[in-house]
Amino acid sequence: MIGFNINGVSTDDVRQEGLISGLLQRFDKHLPGSAQAGHQGRLSEVYRDAIELNGGSLASAGGFTTTFGLVGFLALSYFFQSTLSTIIHNGDYFLLFVFFVTATPVFFVGIYFEMFSPSEQPIYFDRARRKVCYVHQGRRKRFILFGPSTVEARMADWSLVDCELHAKLGGSTTSVRRTCHLLFLVRASETDPTIVDWFVLPQVEFPGAMWEYIRGYMEADMPPLIANEAPPIKGKGFDMIEALRQRYKDYWRDWKEFPWTQLWQHLVLPLFAVFLIVNRFVVWTAQTVSWPREITEALGAPMTPADVEADTTNELRARPKSSES
Repeated sequence: MIGFNINGVSTDDVRQEGLISGLLQRFDKHLPGSAQAGHQGRLSEVYRDAIELNGGSLASAGGFTTTFGLVGFLALSYFFQSTLSTIIHNGDYFLLFVFFVTATPVFFVGIYFEMFSPSEQPIYFDRARRKVCYVHQGRRKRFILFGPSTVEARMADWSLVDCELHAKLGGSTTSVRRTCHLLFLVRASETDPTIVDWFVLPQVEFPGAMWEYIRGYMEADMPPLIANEAPPIKGKGFDMIEALRQRYKDYWRDWKEFPWTQLWQHLVLPLFAVFLIVNRFVVWTAQTVSWPREITEALGAPMTPADVEADTTNELRARPKSSES
């Protein structure tokens, strides 16, 4: 994700609101970040001594930005085809170049960020070993702009990780929307606050509660699951081809139950066809993240509902309020 200031040192004096663009707050591991704590659906797996946040495939439904840019470029080319024909006929290739540059930026931005991206970017918080494991994606592309970048699994000491709340503004001419992100900065050592790495938990709806969930788990031995909550079971994730097979299977039934939805989907079928092609390229170019054996062995197997039910110490799931004394 672009736009974060990750240079210099990670100290409260240097990184303050007003001095760092987009920074709203630096969290303290020893102070509550919110009166409420919750993973907000970001918890993807629970282990005996660790939790996984933000797990799942990033590529299976990816490609929207690239598709939007491609369709926009084709639409502009269609509406200005007479003008483009005149430009080509007159040999004014500079104007043709200007049109190409101004009509394709969204398309190339989509390619840059969606192609050759990591297949997933989970974050593991290991309470027992006081470690945080995450996916690092290098900034530099192998083939200048459009190629694989370095993707590797990394591990940092929890004591060297600082968390900040950042906000970004976006929207259209009629509305403005603010999205919040939790930016994690990794310091070089206990005595050297130089920022050596970083990772992000993006687009968090209630960042204070999200941070308090992480802080409570790592610092206050808070169970990862609330009372009566079942552990999430991460499957292979959404798959576009499998979804199409299911739609084909339920085709006539959907016409009976959702006729207007079916009609609308048939009208936009050409756009979906373009998206499907782009999505396949996103899936084919996605880079698989290989986790070192040291990390996978330390995590162990994900907890199942049976494991949670057998937990009599309430380390995995909080005790119901009615049974608290």
